[in-house]
Amino acid sequence: MRFRPLAPETSARLSGLRILVAEDEPLVSMEVEDVILEHGGIPIGPYTTLRDLMKAVEAGGYDVAILDVRLGRDESFPAADRLKSSGVPFVFHSGHAESCDLFGPYPEAALCKKPCAPERLLEAALTTIDRVRDA
Repeated sequence: MRFRPLAPETSARLSGLRILVAEDEPLVSMEVEDVILEHGGIPIGPYTTLRDLMKAVEAGGYDVAILDVRLGRDESFPAADRLKSSGVPFVFHSGHAESCDLFGPYPEAALCKKPCAPERLLEAALTTIDRVRDA
């Protein structure tokens, strides 16, 4: 699948970046994985349940995370709390959450509302990495 080209400096920053993906919608997760691979990143996941996501978060081995807010009946906030306490940047990807609900507890996080272009998720991930480093 071909995605919108990113600026060369953006693609260069994505090369080798390990991106944890939590997404329970199969088509969305496939698209996110494909765009990560196309731009040189390494997808980790996708994790479709909070239980599996928490195991992955505890295991580490990633640079940034993309979290669907709702994973089945659960929400990914426990994982976001753990990522935040560990200093790991993350992006919320949701059709249900509002930024006013997220930015109070997670000021460094980004929100990409569904539907959004998968390239936008990668750009948001890089912006979030910069925010966490500068905080």
